[in-house]
Amino acid sequence: MDDRKESLKYLLRQFLFALPLFGVGIYLLLPIPVEAEKPIKMLSAFFLLLGALLIGKPIAALFSSSASSILFPATAGREVMLVFSIPEGKIIAGKYEEALALYLEMIPLDPERLEIYMRIMDLAAYKMKQPETAREAFCTGLKNIKDIEDRQTLAGQYKRITEV
Repeated sequence: MDDRKESLKYLLRQFLFALPLFGVGIYLLLPIPVEAEKPIKMLSAFFLLLGALLIGKPIAALFSSSASSILFPATAGREVMLVFSIPEGKIIAGKYEEALALYLEMIPLDPERLEIYMRIMDLAAYKMKQPETAREAFCTGLKNIKDIEDRQTLAGQYKRITEV
């Protein structure tokens, strides 16, 4: 809503500057019995075009503000976007401790995200051979995750890990 309000204010300011230009342009379009009618008509077109250019941008901004919310929603910055590719790259490079540290940094950012705990458990159990770290991730996940289905998925994954 603030974008529209700002666009309307900008349109009003620009319209105040464009109004005299439109007035001069229209005045020069009035029929004048003068021999130099063609240059006056061109000058009139110049003033009208200049006025249109002044108010064109604010009008475009006003009409595009509603459509831009579809492409660039204002709430996009509110959701935490975690990057899992960096720890995955560390795992591929064999830097398991660094990958684990990156995953652990993600927990405070989105404590209810099941994927973080699943990845920590997989890394700890299969790559690092540290079942105690997997258990810690499992317990932390059970504390933080509220969704019952996610908790069951986490428990099932932990059960599969401990069976190996």
